[in-house]
Amino acid sequence: MRLTLHTDYALRILMALARAPERTVSVDELARDFAVSKNHLMKVAQNLSSGGFAVAVRGRRGGLRLARPADEINLRAVAEHMEPDFHIAECFSGADCVFLPDCRLKSLLGQAKLAFLQTLGGRSLADISAPPGLAPPRPG
Repeated sequence: MRLTLHTDYALRILMALARAPERTVSVDELARDFAVSKNHLMKVAQNLSSGGFAVAVRGRRGGLRLARPADEINLRAVAEHMEPDFHIAECFSGADCVFLPDCRLKSLLGQAKLAFLQTLGGRSLADISAPPGLAPPRPG
């Protein structure tokens, strides 16, 4: 399974925002830090804002900040919002296949996809954004 670059950048943006919760981070700064196109990150930022994960601040000192605390942002929710679909093989999108409807591979891949999403569902942004050397608190 592979996430799109759009989702990869979304998670990177959220991690950067979580590491600096006291300030607004500009898309220019993020583009420089990630060495990617500002235009591409603007699209990702807009998607994060529309999903309620980040807040866009307008103006000269504008940029992004988290919409809520990092421990309240679920990674599965982010991935599901950012990904256009989770079709990990063509048969998940309704494509014709000579092995359907009795394909055991589709069932196995479906289980793998569910396990992937369940793993993300058990984690928050706080779990992946603690500064190096400082581990986030573990869920009890």
